[in-house]
Amino acid sequence: MSYSEAWAALAARIKGLQSAGQLYAGFQSSQQQDSYGTGDFLRQQCQDVIRALQGFRVDFADALPAEAVTRLDEFCRTRSALAAESAEAGQGGGRAALVALAAFEAEITFILAGRQEHMRARSELALMHLQQCLSVDDDLAAKWKKAYDKSEPACERLGAIHLLSHGIFAFKVDANGARTDLVHNEPPDRTIVTRGVEGLVLTEWKIAEDERTATQKFDEARAQARLYSQGALAGIELRGYRYLIVVSLRQLVVPQDEIAGNVVYRHVNIAVQPEVPSKAAPKIARRSKHDRLLKGPARER
Repeated sequence: MSYSEAWAALAARIKGLQSAGQLYAGFQSSQQQDSYGTGDFLRQQCQDVIRALQGFRVDFADALPAEAVTRLDEFCRTRSALAAESAEAGQGGGRAALVALAAFEAEITFILAGRQEHMRARSELALMHLQQCLSVDDDLAAKWKKAYDKSEPACERLGAIHLLSHGIFAFKVDANGARTDLVHNEPPDRTIVTRGVEGLVLTEWKIAEDERTATQKFDEARAQARLYSQGALAGIELRGYRYLIVVSLRQLVVPQDEIAGNVVYRHVNIAVQPEVPSKAAPKIARRSKHDRLLKGPARER
């Protein structure tokens, strides 16, 4: 189970407790006595959740983002005794435990979800930027054409450098399913990566001559990406997306993205020499305007 799945279960439990606490408070507004020990039961449930949070912290210490680990440590340190003390504090203590858990759940959910969306958006922007640059920068296009003619590794090295300029460390998968640096063809340095980038993204780069070979290359890239299993740096990694990138001379028709489990396999085409937009459109527009002028009186009649 990934930490995102484990957290989703914990978050659902906290939200359920929050709903139960609100229902209990509603009943207590008209009946102050707690004849059935509901408040004490909720307090015990809060204790169980706090222990579960401590276990979550231990189980996923190497995978979680540093900010989430820090907040978990702080919460467990300052709030671990809250539910236990609430037995003496009465209903007020139980409510305090529920409120603290609800606020904490919202904070951690935001941290985990926000980072993933941020990395995904940066990755999309980087690839869009690369294609736009190839459309207008002849020098860059010539460099990519040289890499295209040379080999797939030459293209993936250029792609890795471009993504890095956007704060994304792109990596590929070796035969054992481990991360491999696209530039140096070795495992990424953990210290350098965690200090200097926004996130890690799995990319598989292929080159194709036409759409027929592109389909085959996308299949090869997808099969290789499926070998990957997350390691110790999963906390700063884009988990839900893997990028299958085919480099070609001209634009190709790209297959629809594929979803397998919790992973989206994004199909991307980078055209080294993209076709220039047609210049016929302005002429058609002028012709249409001329036709409208000629047909204007007839329409009025």
